[in-house]
This record gives sequence, structure tokens and C-alpha cells, in this order.
Amino acid sequence: MPEKKIERNLDKRTVCVSARQILGCLQVLCLLSMTGVCLAQVQLPTVNLGDTNFEDAFGGTGWLLQEFPEAYVASEVKDSHGNTIPGSNRTTAYSTTTHLAFVSKKRVLGGWLSGEILQPLVDLDVQLADGTSSRVRGLADVTVGAGLQWAPKKTRGGVFVHRAILDVDLPTGKYSDRRPVNIGNHFVAVNPYYALTYERKKLEFSTRLHYLWNSTNNDPFAGFGIKNMQPGQAFHVNYATSYELWKNVRLGFNGYWLQQLTDHQINGSDVRKSRERTVGLGPGIQLGSGPIWFHLNGYVETDVRNRPSGIMVTFRISKVIPTKESQP
Repeated sequence: MPEKKIERNLDKRTVCVSARQILGCLQVLCLLSMTGVCLAQVQLPTVNLGDTNFEDAFGGTGWLLQEFPEAYVASEVKDSHGNTIPGSNRTTAYSTTTHLAFVSKKRVLGGWLSGEILQPLVDLDVQLADGTSSRVRGLADVTVGAGLQWAPKKTRGGVFVHRAILDVDLPTGKYSDRRPVNIGNHFVAVNPYYALTYERKKLEFSTRLHYLWNSTNNDPFAGFGIKNMQPGQAFHVNYATSYELWKNVRLGFNGYWLQQLTDHQINGSDVRKSRERTVGLGPGIQLGSGPIWFHLNGYVETDVRNRPSGIMVTFRISKVIPTKESQP
């Protein structure tokens, strides 16, 4: 695999927190049921849903700086059966996330030692069917991660590359137990992943597999009179395929799928029928030249359970700063 190819794809090595993901920061979401009863609903924390896609696993030694301006709008909320909860329940989130990553020249198990840090800035507005609303702006939880990036290898007429990273979300974001809606989680989330890409000629396929574990929030929203809550564990995956139409221009299809595996808990007891699920599908385009790349991706959600359902548009700007040894 030519070094130039490795440099060009360094920007694909990313984990990000987006406007779509910020929905996980709704510490308690007040949903109106058919009978008008207000139910407390623990929410999953921020995760990567569709923000990494084309040629995801490529990477080379050096620095990467990215900015992710994103928008998410959901005009409905789904219950545990996938039915829309009556009334106008609207969620709007705008965010921009700064991502700094570094792949060193130090090798362990054949891969380069890597690290990253991400900091989102969020504007979140939630309006419920009963007329209440809440809006909060500020910094969300910071994400730090470390792992291994392996160099591309030729195999079966194409190129295979992969990466493994352990990411941890720290409770640094804006949070108050007096607000039903927050952009900080107030608990630790551990979210390791494994990414791979197979590329042959002009066609490529990429996927990223995650597992999510969450600690307990011992200072939840005071309005519901509970002592603690813990979001359930979940599996989520991103997948994408793209075709190089022209040099440095790719067009393709991308998606994500999240399935919660264990129930949320309140005061140590399981919350029945609380498991979340969502599927996002849509087109994307990637283009650039030299060290700067641009990505535009869109998603429409379907098969949603226990969470808002909407559309997301994400725009990514990537700046690659390779080390001297990796320069052509």
C-alpha cells in the first residue's frame, strides 16, 4: 500500500459526538403516554451513530484535526412498540465537535499506538406535547480514547485495513439535577470499537462495531424523586459502501443500527420495555485534495423504539498533518 494512500486516508480515523448523538444526553425524557401520564425514561448516552463511514479504517502516522458541524431534527417519539407517541414532541439539536487524534510510530502487536480526544459544543431544544419545553447550550462530555491502528495490507486483489480503540466518555459536560434535559451525562460511558475496511479497485466497504457499557448516575433529575439510574448496555454498528466516481471523489450509501441489550435501571430495578433501537439510512459524498477532505452525509431513521425519530445531516472537515517519515 503506497504511503501516499495511507496519508490520504488518515482523516478516516475518527470517533465523533454529533447532534444526533446528543439525544443520548437527555438525562430524563418526559414522554406523554396514551393516558396522559408522564413517564421517566432513562436514555442511552452519546454514541457514534453514522458519523464514521467511507474508508473508515484507513489511517497513518501523524496528526488529524477535524470539525463536525451537524444538525438533527426529530418531530416524533416512538414507544416500545414503534408507535408514535401522540402530540407534538419535537427535538432539535445543533452541534459542532472538535476532534484531535494522533497515530504514533510506536508499534504494539503490529499496530501503531493511537490516541484521540473529542469535545462537542451543543445547542439542544426539546419541546413536549404538554406544552413544556427546555433548552440548554454548552459543552457536552469529552471523549478520550486509545488503541491500535494497523497499516493496510494487500489481500485477495484488494486492500484490508483495521483499527481497535477503547473510547471513554467522561462526565465533564454541562449538567444540573434541576434540569430534566442535559447535554452532560453525569456518568462514565465505556465504548470500545473495532473498525475495518476492504477496498478493491474503486469500490470499498467499511464497518465499525461498538459495545457500550454505562456507569450509574447517582445524582439524577430531582423532579422525579429517584436516587439513581443506569442506562442499559448496547451494541451499535456503522456500515458504508462507496464508489470512486472521479479521482478523490466518492459517492455511496451509509447507515447505522443500534440495539440496546439490557434494560435501563432506576434505583437498581429494571425498567421494563425500555430498550432502545434505531436504524439510520442515507447517501453520502466524500471529496478532497491533499491534506484537506470534506464529507457530507445524511440519514433518515426507521424501526425506532423508545427514542426520538428524525433526520440527521452531518458535514465533516478534516485536516491531515502527517509526520515527516510518512510524507511522500
